Amino acid sequence: MEHHPATQGEWQATPVAGIERRLFRNHDNGGRTSLVRLRAGTRFPPHRHQCTEEVLVLEGDVTIGGIEMGPGDYLFTAAGEVHDVCARSDAVIFVSSQGPTPAVEGAP
Repeated sequence: MEHHPATQGEWQATPVAGIERRLFRNHDNGGRTSLVRLRAGTRFPPHRHQCTEEVLVLEGDVTIGGIEMGPGDYLFTAAGEVHDVCARSDAVIFVSSQGPTPAVEGAP
């Protein structure tokens, strides 16, 4: 078992301003499981995953690939689908990708 208490762990900056990640686990296959915190108005550019990805909105409102989502909403993304992530308010999402994400189109 691998336990991550809510009171432990640090938020790390990502290459996209206004977006931070709290990594729980790197998967052996290149994927990862983490919390992602987005400031209102930020956008993670379009990207394509080689494998599936699951997202659960914990706080705030986001649009992922054109789908508006709020707290409790879940999204499954199939391998090869392209999507971006736009924060309509401050938000926290749980993200679990089952494989690596290649270079982000348009990201620094």
